Parts: sequence; structure tokens; C-alpha cells
Amino acid sequence: MENTLISIALCTYNGEKYIGDQLESIVNQTYKNLEIIIVDDRSTDNTFDIVKSYQERDPRIKCFKNEANLGFNKNFEKAIALTTGQYISISDQDDIWLPNKIQVLADHIKNSWLICSNSRYMSADGSLTDRYLLNNFSLSHRNFKALLLNNFVTGHTVLFSRELLKYALPFPKIGFYDWWMGFVAFYYKKITYVDQVLTHYRLHANAVTNNATLSPGQLANYHYEMMCTHLSVFREYHHLKPADKDYIEKLYQALLTKRNKYSFPLFQIMLADYDDLFSLAKERKGLSKINFARRFAMKHNV
Repeated sequence: MENTLISIALCTYNGEKYIGDQLESIVNQTYKNLEIIIVDDRSTDNTFDIVKSYQERDPRIKCFKNEANLGFNKNFEKAIALTTGQYISISDQDDIWLPNKIQVLADHIKNSWLICSNSRYMSADGSLTDRYLLNNFSLSHRNFKALLLNNFVTGHTVLFSRELLKYALPFPKIGFYDWWMGFVAFYYKKITYVDQVLTHYRLHANAVTNNATLSPGQLANYHYEMMCTHLSVFREYHHLKPADKDYIEKLYQALLTKRNKYSFPLFQIMLADYDDLFSLAKERKGLSKINFARRFAMKHNV
């Protein structure tokens, strides 16, 4: 895909502190044939002025400002709709892209609809940590069930083809758009992974999963609600085969049951499908798997 136009969809909202660094890392990509679409969701700070200044210096940049606040998912959906490239990459407003990010993803996507990569976490001040998004990760021997309860397809790591949009739009109003896109690509076995760090992902102190003030119970509640939310969305995907739709519905109902009591159906599913559903977790066999399934099915305490 040498010299194919690649679009970048970047959404902003009150991101004046970091948007300059993010844009510098984008405009300096080694892959030059880019279209950079920026949609601001009614920022109340200087974010839009900053991106406009970049537009004046780089003709590849096109800026738009919403007349009304759309929210996270719908703003990205709008940004993607404004793109014209055959391939599209998603950008947050506060990360740093390595210079060869687009080139590497473009070289490896081949016939897949979506490719994702690894990223390294950095603190809010930009200093790199020793933490990575994925460790010892591979897509080998995984199927779409790996994305039902956990997400490893994060927006800042992906490049996807326009073909995916035929099956993934419109984005659901709830849940995370990147989780949804990963699920759809995985369902059609059109996803691939390149084991390279291509993004430095900024962690903020107030992020739910990075907030040391949250108790283990609060974090568990957050993850439980995320699982319920996304299963409720996945079960409505209109391209599901009947058997897959039934499986997701069964898993969703079993997960809901544990709101009020021990969920024996959930225990059975965990025992039978642990390897598929928790492919990012450690390998479990025998008693270890039974104990995990038993704990996972216990009544959820909010």
C-alpha cells in the first residue's frame, strides 16, 4: 500500500495541555501521505486555537468544531465519517506516537480489516514507565470470545481499513468504540497484531484504572459494569450467527444473575470456556480453574 492515503481521526476536548505534543508526533510521521481530521467537541479552553494554528502550517490538517457536544463515541464516529483515506488511524489528544507508527502498521495490515500494536505507558508529565499495554501477547489460537469480557484493542494502537466500517457503523451509544471495533474485526477473523511499541500512552491520575484512591471493590465494580455494558451491546450485533448470539446472551444473563446471587450458570461457562474468555490471564488447569470459576460466579457486591 505504498503511498496510499491514510487518514487520522483525532478528537479533542479541553486538551490544550498536551495536544501540541500529540500533533507534533503525528505531523512528523515517516509516512507522509496523511490526512489529519480533527474534530473538537466544544472545548472551553484553547484547544481549538492550538489545532487551528497547526492547520495553518500543515495543509494535511482539517479542523472542525461541533455545534453541540456529541460525547466520546459519537465524536469519533463523526471524525471517521469525515475521513477519505482507504485506511484510518485513531488518535487521542494527549499521547505520543513513535515516528514510524503509521509506516509499521501500514506494512503489516495486509488483508486484515484492523491491526493493533503495543504501547508503553508514560506518566502525566511525559516520563516513561516500565509498564506496557500488553505483555507476551499473541493473537494465535484466539477467537472473538477473547474480547467479550476484556478489551486489548485500544484506539490509540490501531489502523483499520474502510471495509471494517461497513460492518462496525454505527457505533453503539454506550461502551467503548474501540472495544466494539475490535469485536467486529475479530468476529470476522480480520484482525492482526504487530508486537511493537508504537505509542506512548499517557496515564492520568484521575483515570479509573490508574486511580490509587479506589478500593479493590470499587475497581471490581467498574470492571463488572464494563463487562455487562459491552455484552449488552455485543448481543445486539445484527451480523451474529444464531449460535453465537445465543452464547453471548447466555453469558450476559449469567453475568447479570450474580448481581443478586451466586450464578451457577456463570460458573459452568467459566469452567468450560476459561481459555477462550480469559486468554490474557494466566493459564489455569484443574483445581485452579475450578476455584477461579467459583470466585467469578460469586454474588457481586456493589
